[in-house]
Amino acid sequence: MKTYKLIFVLFIIVFIAGCGAKMDNTYADVSQKVNEAQNNITKVSVDDLKAIIDNHGEIKIIDCREKEEYINGHIPEAINVPRGVLEFSSKVSNRRDKIYIYSENINRASLACPALKLLKFKDVYLIDGGWQQWNKSYPNLIEEGEGESGGKAAPKAEESGGCGG
Repeated sequence: MKTYKLIFVLFIIVFIAGCGAKMDNTYADVSQKVNEAQNNITKVSVDDLKAIIDNHGEIKIIDCREKEEYINGHIPEAINVPRGVLEFSSKVSNRRDKIYIYSENINRASLACPALKLLKFKDVYLIDGGWQQWNKSYPNLIEEGEGESGGKAAPKAEESGGCGG
């Protein structure tokens, strides 16, 4: 009986020690972090995005570049939410939206996609090639300025649900 108690106590100690273990989230450089982020992202090409825009009507496209970059040119109907404030923006509030996200190439957007997934957004897609590829493939489909959505009020954030809510 003492042997079982000793084994049980050792098991509990090992289990508790394992719960406190941290994952190593260090990277040799930013490209390693971007590559790791891209492993769990669903990508769409700019041609696929163009077909989605043409056939599916309303979708949410997020340009996560800085405001100055966005004003100089962006995908029509895209809303500007810089990567640094994405998690805090009220412009991205409906977790049911299909979100297509891009940046200058794909680095910032590659880091933005997992951030949204951690906030329980399920349908998040990286536009492969980003702004550079869109600009190259569809130079006649570029909007400049703050865009129509630049001054619109943000949609009401959805309720969290649960008891009494």
